[in-house]
Amino acid sequence: MLKQFSIILSIYFLGELIQKALGLPVPGNVLGMLILFFSLCTGVIKLNMIDKISDFLLENMAFFFLPAGASLITCFALLEGKLTAILAVSLISTFIILAVTGLTVELVQRFLGKKSSKEARGIENEDNKSNKNGSGTKTKKAHAYENGTKEVS
Repeated sequence: MLKQFSIILSIYFLGELIQKALGLPVPGNVLGMLILFFSLCTGVIKLNMIDKISDFLLENMAFFFLPAGASLITCFALLEGKLTAILAVSLISTFIILAVTGLTVELVQRFLGKKSSKEARGIENEDNKSNKNGSGTKTKKAHAYENGTKEVS
């Protein structure tokens, strides 16, 4: 696991070095993540080369946020008058992210040609048409689905 950690740490330092050398406005850790991403995509770094340390870091992510949260307590006097604005921005951005994520999932599913849930269960649109006509009858597929049995020919 130490070897895997040294790979990630080396990429982080490479990102920091590039940022300092070129004077880019992008933080070095972000450059390091981009380098890691492209290295994984191109196969320069294989996933099994960093999988154990990645799992460890993901499992303990909450622990790594504790120092940042604790430091906010020391700066409470600076944030005191702005708590309402911070809360409003947090709530609004959360709902925007939720909506954009949902729309993105729907677009990706359409793009990949996923079937709707009714089509996946095998219930045809005929069921909807027969119920709209007022007959109240269901197709054999609809009955079979409700009863948990296979459709009878």
